[in-house]
Parts: sequence; structure tokens; C-alpha cells
Amino acid sequence: MAYERKKGEAGGWIIIGIIIMMIAGVIFAGRFFKNEEKIKSAFNNGKIISFVVSGINSQKLVKGCFAFFFNSASNRVTVVSILPKTYIKFGKNNYHTIEESLVKKISYDTFKESISGLLGMSIDYYIFIDKDNLVKLIDMIGGVEIFSDGVKNIEQNVNIPSGLTLLDGDKSVEYLSFYLPEDKESRYEQLSRNEKLIRGFLKLKDDFNEAFTEKIVTSLFYRLINTDMTVNDLKIFYGEIKKRFNEKKYDYSKGSESIVLYCDRKEDVPGYKYIYIPKKNGNWVRGELKDSIENLKKEFLPDDSTKIVLEILNGTEIIGLGARTKEYLATYGFDILEVGNAESNKMQNTVVIVRGSEQKAEKVADLIRCKRITKDEPYPDKKIDVTLILGLDFDGKEVK
Repeated sequence: MAYERKKGEAGGWIIIGIIIMMIAGVIFAGRFFKNEEKIKSAFNNGKIISFVVSGINSQKLVKGCFAFFFNSASNRVTVVSILPKTYIKFGKNNYHTIEESLVKKISYDTFKESISGLLGMSIDYYIFIDKDNLVKLIDMIGGVEIFSDGVKNIEQNVNIPSGLTLLDGDKSVEYLSFYLPEDKESRYEQLSRNEKLIRGFLKLKDDFNEAFTEKIVTSLFYRLINTDMTVNDLKIFYGEIKKRFNEKKYDYSKGSESIVLYCDRKEDVPGYKYIYIPKKNGNWVRGELKDSIENLKKEFLPDDSTKIVLEILNGTEIIGLGARTKEYLATYGFDILEVGNAESNKMQNTVVIVRGSEQKAEKVADLIRCKRITKDEPYPDKKIDVTLILGLDFDGKEVK
């Protein structure tokens, strides 16, 4: 009888355990499908999908922090760049810099909520990636192409050439980690470099379909990051981006908007060498972001009235100067219609020729610091605003 009673009790506990597991399974499934439904709904209804992306080092210090807001209808992106030394509220009573937040045991969820509060805009997902995995990710996509002004510092072992450059994973980290002495301007300059790299990420390469398959995304890529996205969330997001890629939509940097969270530097906070306090307690950036999010709804269409169409002619014996100049000027939004050779390859001086609007020609001349501007007749069959003839005084970026 005792045995039967114990057997009955054990059976009762088993039944209770099964019920608890079933309830837990229902709760988990509900959360799982709710999250999956969330990202599906965003794409189906053309809503904003947002992420906070942070790079961390081996000491768990946040060395880079960005918020991305992607409009799934217009395919446009707003990127908010945030200085790691920005001092904000985490949870109810904790104030720390973003840089030290994880060291102070702030959870990933609280981190996301705090950045949401700082920007006044809800953020859907967080993504954290460490340096080693960032290197792997960049190598996996075949590198990131940027236009660099050139960064060189022997002490920090940094040497990034000027011009259009393809950075592999190690070179990308080198480019991101370079810093000048700790003053406010240098920190914003570092954010500017970060934004260039982000723009490179937003331009999908021709071999996207080969570099990324669903299996690679859901296994290899998913293991490189810490995120609150489920594998199915990532599959849905990848599927939508691939569909757009097949529709010839490669470059998400076009029409994208950049916002920097500007701060006032404070050096009188106990326990800190210095911190950054968001200007106007964050009200400024909240207003900027709200306007930008509203603007993302509009399809990006280049304004023909402001677009500058160029013809570039190489007046030197330097092979490839015209092609390199095209790559450089294209990063400023100029439309390069033609690249060719001038009638002479002995041109000593660079010349800007007005074919239409003098104002547009002056913009080109100002950018490359060219003082020689002349006027000629418009081409009868070509819509070219400016002809740029390159001379030996042009170093690839400006006239010396």
C-alpha cells in the first residue's frame, strides 16, 4: 500500500510537471510568435524597424554606439551616432557613461531601454558585437569600401591610405580605433570616421547572394552577435533584404540621414575625468530624430535642380587620374556622366568649365580649390553642367 501511495504521488507530481511544462511552453511560444509577428508586421505595413548597435572591447567597455531606424517602405535609414562617454540614466537611479554601462552590470535590455529614452524613440532590438567578431563579420562580407582622408599614426600602428579604399576586418578596426588626444573635436571626428564605415556597410556588394545565404545568416552570423532578435526574426529580415536585392536595391546609403548626438563636455563630475552631457538634456536630438523619422516616409528622389552633372577629362599623362577623381567626387553626390582624355595631356593647371549654371561650377571649384573657372557653350545633346579638366596641379582631391 505504501508503495502504491508513493507511486501515486510520483504520478501526481509527473502530471503537475507536465502541466507546468505545457504552460511554460505556451508562454514561450506566445512570446516567440509575438516577436516574429512584430517584424513581419513592420515589413507588411511599411513601419520603422530600429536597432541599437554597439561595439565592445575585451573589457566589456562600449567603444561605439549607434541607433538605426529603417523604414521598410521607403528603404531609407536614419543613423544616430552617440559618443561612448555620454552620461545618461540607466534604469531608475543609475547614471553612468554609455562606455562603462556593461561593466556596471547594466543588462542588454536596460541598455536598449535607456538609449530609447535618450532618443525619445522606441528601439526594437539590440545588437552587441566584440572586436574579434567584427573583424570576422567584415571579412565575411568581403570588406568595407570607404573614402578616407588618410589616417596615419606610427605610435598607434595605424596607416590608412587616402582616397577610395577597401578595408578588411583588421584595417576597419584600425580605422575605427584611431584617436587623437582626448578633446571634444577629436571625438566627433572619430564619429565621422565611424559614419563612413557605416555607409560602406549600407552598400551591398554584387556578390551578396553568395556571401550571405539563409544558412550563413542564421548560423554563422547569428553566432557573431549578442542580440534579442530570434533566429526567425533574423530569417525574416534577411529574406526581405534579399528580396529587395533581387529587385536591384543595393545601396541603402542613398537617401540615408545622419544625426550626431551632440553633447557638452563636463569635467566636474565626481569620479570621472570627464563625461559628455547631451545638449538640452537630449531635447535637441529628440527633435532632430522625430523630424528625420517623418522624412523617412518619403521616397528618396534626387533633386534635379541641385544635382550637378560632371564631365571629367584627364589633361595629364597620369594613367587612371580621371577614374580616381570620378570615385572621389561621386562620394559628394556629383553625377559623373563621362570620363575621358582632354585634347592635351600636358595641362599644367586644372580648369573648371561652366556648361550651364555658374553656381554649380563654383561649387565644384570650391570643393577642389580650383581658381581657374571659364565658360563655354553647353553641349547640344548632353545635359552636363560642368566640365572638369585635370592638370598636373591636381593631387586627386584638390588643386595645389
